[in-house]
Amino acid sequence: MRIQTDVPFSLEDITPNWLTHVLAGEGLLKSASVTQLDCRVIGEETGFLGLVAIVTPRYSSPEPDAPDSLILKIPTPLKNRRLGQSLGVYEKEIRFYRDLKPMLNVRTPAHYYSALDAFDDPDEVLVRLARINRLPMVLVGLIAIAWNLWVGCFPRHYVLLIEDLSRYRMGDQLSGCSKDDAKRALSAMASLHAQFWNSEVLDHFRWIVPAEMTGKLIHLMYLQSIEQYKKAAGARLSKRQLTLIDWIKRRGIALTEIQSSCARTLLHGDFRLDNLCFDDQLDEALILDWQTMTSGSAGTDLAYFLSAALPLDALESDVDELIRYYRSALEQCGVVISEESLFWQYEVGMLSMLHRVAPVMVQDHLELGEDRGPELMQSWINKTFKRLERVDFETILARMPAST
Repeated sequence: MRIQTDVPFSLEDITPNWLTHVLAGEGLLKSASVTQLDCRVIGEETGFLGLVAIVTPRYSSPEPDAPDSLILKIPTPLKNRRLGQSLGVYEKEIRFYRDLKPMLNVRTPAHYYSALDAFDDPDEVLVRLARINRLPMVLVGLIAIAWNLWVGCFPRHYVLLIEDLSRYRMGDQLSGCSKDDAKRALSAMASLHAQFWNSEVLDHFRWIVPAEMTGKLIHLMYLQSIEQYKKAAGARLSKRQLTLIDWIKRRGIALTEIQSSCARTLLHGDFRLDNLCFDDQLDEALILDWQTMTSGSAGTDLAYFLSAALPLDALESDVDELIRYYRSALEQCGVVISEESLFWQYEVGMLSMLHRVAPVMVQDHLELGEDRGPELMQSWINKTFKRLERVDFETILARMPAST
């Protein structure tokens, strides 16, 4: 992948001259130039790792191919930037738009331009993660500290310009969605999963890291924060919830690893309402934000979405209906999975959700903001606990269906 030296670092670096240069380089400007632009930050406390803005340019003369507005994505100016670079999310999204998007059969924004000033060799990343997974947790923690310090000393530059889809109805995780919108989202999810279900195509995209390769790093963040979370949550946690939290302390790595035995597909990794919009005319959902792609069990994306999309008081019968709807949508795309296997993958995925979100409220390396962010995260945790009330977590690892 080609690196560039003139990559903006902050919103202040997005100037008319810079935008003229990149749009002309992509063939979107022939003779005109950008004389003025307006940048309006959107999605504050929605995407925790990136700054997202709508850029509205004014051109010196009409240009038929030039966009009236664009979405700009650069790393967040918060300390979350360090986490995002450590996880490789900015590079991953650029690779997605350059390499993977052209073959997708789901709707997502058009790609106008992207650049980065450094990148990691995917094979070296996989080797590094494999070595980390063989180490004891104490050494994993020390490596994570050293890596975080190194990243802080050498911040990288990334920029992405994509289609502005604000003309469509945007999803809102905090508000939730109707059952009909949930079905639209699950249809898009099923189409994405079916396209890459047990597909050898994924082997050609080495930068899509399998979910189990990051198991110890995720568990490390859980161990570093969960006791502080228990103390902060205090009396709000029931006896069962405390038992579940401690069970994950013992079984968190195994929970991630067992999913590697399931059929593998491409996972969005952050499939939630804030990363979806709806085309009501065509009755379709469009998928946004591809920073956290991975590969693994379809139940991971399914639980991720259902953990937050429905109201806290949603009936479990409604959840079951949506899981079966997703299964039917998969079958319409040519993928057959037993109901037993899918429900087991969903339950494991929901436990994995708690593994990921429970400590987030107290993690030092992630800023949630002051308003929407903390409220969204607390609501997400509450809903995840609610969805787990019927899950027999003590036996789930031993109940893996013969065919998954």
